Amino acid sequence: MHFKEDLFKFSIIYNIIPLKLLLKLSKKNIIFPFYHFVNDGENSLVNNLYKPKTKEQFIKDIQYLKKHFTSLSVKDLKQEKSNLDNFGFFLSFDDGLANFYKIVAPILLKEKIFCINFLNSNFIDNKQLFYRYKVNLSINYIRENTLSIDQIEAINDLFDLDFFNKEDICTLLRKVSINESNILDKLSKILKISFLEFLINKKPYLSGLQVLKLKEKGFDFGAHSKNHPRYSQISVKDQLLETVESVEVIKTQFNLDDSFFSFPFSDDGVKNDFFNKIKSKKITTFGSAGLKDEDISSHFQRIPMEYNSIYSAETIIKGELIFYIIKKILNKHKIQRD
Repeated sequence: MHFKEDLFKFSIIYNIIPLKLLLKLSKKNIIFPFYHFVNDGENSLVNNLYKPKTKEQFIKDIQYLKKHFTSLSVKDLKQEKSNLDNFGFFLSFDDGLANFYKIVAPILLKEKIFCINFLNSNFIDNKQLFYRYKVNLSINYIRENTLSIDQIEAINDLFDLDFFNKEDICTLLRKVSINESNILDKLSKILKISFLEFLINKKPYLSGLQVLKLKEKGFDFGAHSKNHPRYSQISVKDQLLETVESVEVIKTQFNLDDSFFSFPFSDDGVKNDFFNKIKSKKITTFGSAGLKDEDISSHFQRIPMEYNSIYSAETIIKGELIFYIIKKILNKHKIQRD
């Protein structure tokens, strides 16, 4: 990922290369860009995790994609690859945030762009909060407030530290895994912040009613696991439970005909055994490794559009294509699974 971001920084050089030439050299006619959040001025949810596009930047991305590619629907994707329109893009959003309903959907409807949302079944209707968002809220509080001596001592004890430094604490918080969520709950008590109040007052996730309204307007939906674990850190058994149960909940709750699933974080650590076991479920799945080839016909790798810095759609798409062409020359362009 770091090498790819470094490549993006040289976009002033490679953006002069025609997109169609890169598409021809890569032999790619379909791309899968995805986002999570579009910044409308209220960014307390993700501001320490990555840098989301503003409304204006997102609109420019969409207009660039629309200019060079055809927007593809779920129906298009279900067809044979050879029947899909040349130079198409399949847009998706992860995490099921209410930001999509308020900010993104009106833009996509105006631009006539298809999109699928991947929902975490445990988070719909703001029932629970993703642990990484708990991390973000905790970092915000620590950076923005003066902590008491008692709070500092309690935090040092929690992280087993001899000295207190705000940025060191923030670094440690970013490394917390879903299996260490108890640390975040203990920290919230020390800081006297309530994740439940945040859910009630801010309502960061889509409600079931909002999902149904979006569905009526032509948007599609799939699952994104139950509570967003990193699959490389959980067993195959838990991977299957997170996947199959979330897909069934989303399909049943919203009366969906098809099964779609995007892996939370990435599909790193997901082996062939997993895909063999879900084959009978007929679930179309999506990773986030950028442009890479897959041997699994029902699995697609998507292009992340959000990083620690802001890059235009042109920079990211052309950078991904160049990176893919280099990997293909080196025979590193295929996902390898055990």
